[in-house]
Amino acid sequence: TNRFPDNANELVAAGMPGKQANNWWEIVSGAATNGNDTPSVRFIADGDILLLRHVGTKRYLRTGNAKPHNQGWDRRVVAAGNITALSAWDFWRVRIVDDVSPRPSGQLYAVTTRLQLINKLSGCLLTATPAQLPKWGRDMSELICSQKNTSMAEGTLWNVEQVRDKRFKNANYQKLVKRQWLRDTVWINREMARSNNRLVPDPDRYKVIESSAWSWPFLIYPMRMGAWKDDSIKYYEIGNPILWWASAICCLFIYPAQIAYMFVCHRRKCSSWKPAEIRQFWDVTKLLWGGWFTHYIPFFFFGRVLYLHHFATALYFALLLLAYEIQCAMRWYMPTRSAWPVAIVIIAIAGYVFYLFSPLTFGWDRPIKELAYLQWLPTWNLVTDPHLVL
Repeated sequence: TNRFPDNANELVAAGMPGKQANNWWEIVSGAATNGNDTPSVRFIADGDILLLRHVGTKRYLRTGNAKPHNQGWDRRVVAAGNITALSAWDFWRVRIVDDVSPRPSGQLYAVTTRLQLINKLSGCLLTATPAQLPKWGRDMSELICSQKNTSMAEGTLWNVEQVRDKRFKNANYQKLVKRQWLRDTVWINREMARSNNRLVPDPDRYKVIESSAWSWPFLIYPMRMGAWKDDSIKYYEIGNPILWWASAICCLFIYPAQIAYMFVCHRRKCSSWKPAEIRQFWDVTKLLWGGWFTHYIPFFFFGRVLYLHHFATALYFALLLLAYEIQCAMRWYMPTRSAWPVAIVIIAIAGYVFYLFSPLTFGWDRPIKELAYLQWLPTWNLVTDPHLVL
């Protein structure tokens, strides 16, 4: 339903990853000038002329003389017209590129066939570009009709992912498509990287579930999960705040200071630790602190939107480091008779805090105001959201 600012009659036809209602198009035979497909079921062959009618808006995929938004050449692609107002720009010729199944070539099959669409009037090639449209285009990737109609670039190759016409038989793709592990692995990771890069935050819009990487160790902005109505089951991504904060202090302050102190003592030959103790401590903590560091610091360089659960892997390493530091402190600085009571107190505190926050972990189906006593920080949006502008 988004429109071009210079032509309100043209809807934006653009690319967006993932399956959604806007992805459905109806293939209409170009031989039917009234816009209705022939009643009989037949395969689409190489060279056939067709129209693409958007199911949701009943508009047709169309190009024309207007230029795309992000470049001054080629042609714009829009959704325009209707069943009584067709244009010569609405007709597209099918070019079958290849098919990965052993079925007869030269025909269009769902999933396995790669094809190109060439505008019948201008000869330009329907192409998906990496360039994004502005806010009026919902930041989707722009579609153009390129005059380079001999290109085999990836953006010019299309396929039908699913057919809803029940007149067609379902195919067993396990028998038709042979998996290529290395190719498929590279492809899926590349597509995941591309889709992640498209998830850019909007600085002018507040979203209750987003947060910045710097806030994660301090649990400044826990995340609501699901609806927040009185009768809905509410989950709050918060965990155990005491362990969360203690592990953050350990990773950010205690461990770096400890390593620096050990290094200085070693250089001055005034260390009270045995070499075997230092070696064991270093071998364990370099893995745990390194795991926390490598799973946390890279998020500062990400351009995509971030959520609190992105910190979960780093949190595992931080909690393990905290436990090991407590163990070392008890072994080095406390007699055995004193260490056990301290350990029991620590376990009791951690268990009690876990019990307090367990309704938010396992789900709370009553009014959230009953848990208002758990809002320990003013930045937490447990009961009310202090950042939401009504």
